[in-house]
Amino acid sequence: MTSGLKNPSSYYLELMTAFPPRPITNELEYQATQTQINKILDKPELNADDRAYLKILGLTIYDYEEQTESF
Repeated sequence: MTSGLKNPSSYYLELMTAFPPRPITNELEYQATQTQINKILDKPELNADDRAYLKILGLTIYDYEEQTESF
């Protein structure tokens, strides 16, 4: 029986190693994550691995903003 998970490509593992996604706990980490997102978005063409990695980083940004924004 398979788990349904794909084996990550070497490129995806490079992305994860260069800037491992972690929960954001302060403004400096928030800015570093946003910089990493912008770096990938500046590429002329995104592949599936780029989009998957951006989704993970985006979720960490969203979570941090939900915790820190006051209404």
